[in-house]
Amino acid sequence: MKTNEKSEFVVREYFKRIRSGDVQGSLNLFSDNAVVHEPFSKSKYLSGKSEIEPFLNSVVMANQGLDYGLKIEKDNQGDNTVVIADVIFRKENTIRCMITFQLDNTKADKSVRTIKRMDIEFID
Repeated sequence: MKTNEKSEFVVREYFKRIRSGDVQGSLNLFSDNAVVHEPFSKSKYLSGKSEIEPFLNSVVMANQGLDYGLKIEKDNQGDNTVVIADVIFRKENTIRCMITFQLDNTKADKSVRTIKRMDIEFID
């Protein structure tokens, strides 16, 4: 599997695990020192798995009963591959969200990719 394919696989796997309610499996996709920038927290970002896990619990609950479309875009930046997910959530209304995943490939085993950073932005 090529680097870009591995990166896209990790992003698609994230959405699959969120949809299935697998918080622990979703958390396992993040590196230990991952950072999440999301618009709902009181701080500017969540850092590390211990801060990210409660956020993922909320994401799983918020995604229950939602339908969504997912479009993946890729942009390589040095050692980290950036994957942008354009997500349209549908329930009663439609909400569009751009989620940028920065994937870490600095591990000795280059076949393993983890989410190093995730930036969430809601679009009007």
